[in-house]
Amino acid sequence: MNTIKNAAGRVATVAAVSAITITGLAGTAFAQTSVFEDAKGDMKQGADIRKVRVVNGDEKLRINVRHRDLVRSFRSGSSIAVYIDTDRTRTGPEYVFLGATFEGGDYALLPADGFQQDGNRQVPLRGGSYIMKLDYVEDVARIAIDQVVVGDPAKVRVEVKTGAELLPEGSTTPKPTE
Repeated sequence: MNTIKNAAGRVATVAAVSAITITGLAGTAFAQTSVFEDAKGDMKQGADIRKVRVVNGDEKLRINVRHRDLVRSFRSGSSIAVYIDTDRTRTGPEYVFLGATFEGGDYALLPADGFQQDGNRQVPLRGGSYIMKLDYVEDVARIAIDQVVVGDPAKVRVEVKTGAELLPEGSTTPKPTE
């Protein structure tokens, strides 16, 4: 959890894929897949987003985020925040998936209040699980969340942001922000 606070919590530069709406219907035959592209080069450091693919399936919500330059080094300070809105009657997303996109980084699914994390306690698993796998060859962060964990929503809206802390050459401590 400390890695999340260090890498994802103190984001100095942020790029976002604009709000994504997915209308997935329950049932394997009705799983909805949507793909969204991001502006090229709108981030100077970290892992710039190229494309987001969201599949709201019967058993899993899958979010694949393709980056321009996903790197293994912690020096990138690269992170990802995936906001998941499962209830249109409430304002903003109910969940935020935060994670470091460098090797050895941590991740967690947390409750959200709008576009802010609501505390540091992870969302109860309710008999399910979630995982993020990083593919540095293909530059993809693959996130899979069991539907039971997010309340089996028929429809979801997703927003993805990526960020990075700017590390001075040879340092493991981010530059102070002004």
